Amino acid sequence: MKEIIISIFFNIIVAVLLKFYNKSSNPKGATLIITYNYLFSALFCYLLFKPNLASLNYSSAPWIIYLAMSILMPVVFMLIAASIKYTGIARTDIAQRMSLLITVTASFIFFKESYNLHKIIGLIIGFISIIFIFYAKKGDNTFPSNKLYLLVLIFFGLGIINILYKLIAVNKEFDFTTSTLFIFLGSFVVGSCITFAQKIKYTFKDVLWGLTLGIFNFGNVYFYLKAHQVFKNNPSIVFASMNLGVILLGSLVGIIVFKEKMNSLNYVGLVLALVAITVITLSTY
Repeated sequence: MKEIIISIFFNIIVAVLLKFYNKSSNPKGATLIITYNYLFSALFCYLLFKPNLASLNYSSAPWIIYLAMSILMPVVFMLIAASIKYTGIARTDIAQRMSLLITVTASFIFFKESYNLHKIIGLIIGFISIIFIFYAKKGDNTFPSNKLYLLVLIFFGLGIINILYKLIAVNKEFDFTTSTLFIFLGSFVVGSCITFAQKIKYTFKDVLWGLTLGIFNFGNVYFYLKAHQVFKNNPSIVFASMNLGVILLGSLVGIIVFKEKMNSLNYVGLVLALVAITVITLSTY
């Protein structure tokens, strides 16, 4: 169980780091540290998983998927950084985790996975929770309604990323960790292009921030994979614990530590999100 706890902890630390960086640095600088995060994550991936790159059949690699993810991942990560700044850690973490609704829905439509009444009920509750979580009206001092689009883009963006990861998982030529290495490298290249286009100048401090972010971001992925190895016969434990843990701890950190405000309907959405994840998880395994 310690692998799941560490993964949850690292996930929240990533959000906290972005929160502190947004407060202390140039807002555009978040693009820099996210870009360097992918460089260091790729390095960690290579050192820890030691993929045998020379023996790979590169003609069978899903390059189109790698390209799509290399674009989506840094862009969505930058949206997450902006969302943490304007809407808070609590809402941002919930939006990230509830993107599973997109993945589960796509599994019905595109992957022809089986479904049952409980799963359908869980999806309905989940989409209702999204309405409440994203609720904001003009004059509401809990978060600016004109930043609502950030949560929506994160919700759909991560949903698409999860679908693409699902496609990578079924590729027999390239294992998941090797694919992740290529995606990290591609994300670094895309992030570098964005920073160059925005004419953002880096400092040594930004490199250190990127290294720190990379340690915790990669650590989140690493221990999540380790948890699936430990609980290979009970994946529902990992799935439920990660999603529920991140939502609960992220909400507590945001509300208690950073004094983030949520309106009453947002709290209703939070409870419904937890119910939806529980129902979907129990109906899936």
